[in-house]
Amino acid sequence: MEELVLKAQHGDVQAFTDLILMLKHDLYKIAKMRLVSNDDIDDAIQETMIEAFNNIRKLKKIESFKPWIIKILINKCNRIYRKKKMKEVTFEDDINNYLDRECEHLSESDIDFYLLIKCLNYEERIIVTLYYLECYTSKEISQILNINENTVKTKLARAKIKIKNNYKEESI
Repeated sequence: MEELVLKAQHGDVQAFTDLILMLKHDLYKIAKMRLVSNDDIDDAIQETMIEAFNNIRKLKKIESFKPWIIKILINKCNRIYRKKKMKEVTFEDDINNYLDRECEHLSESDIDFYLLIKCLNYEERIIVTLYYLECYTSKEISQILNINENTVKTKLARAKIKIKNNYKEESI
């Protein structure tokens, strides 16, 4: 990936395209945590690609490309969310809509994961997703989300407790 980032920084459009194709699924999953409409998700990803392409030369650490583009995506999703002034849609409704549209593209473990995190709020879902699905450390997540590392650890611990309690309630 680092070689592609380096090429993209030097103006290689195909290298940038290859980078985006490598991250496409991850970007979609992350955008889905914030936005309901597929059109809004597509807009957020497209705006992210444009901003990343226009600013990739400013990226100082090529190994930080993925966290950098995820940070751009989260900011774009939050902007679209605020702009639409969307009402809070319950995650259960959201996940049911998502599963109806995307079931054929998800593995059973992805479906299980989304069902497990349905009890979490947006910030907890994004932290859990970045930690468990994208394998970021709490320090990296704190940098992506611009929050204190200890806050990330606390929210992750609380999210685990919520998931555990919700799982116990549903299994009774």
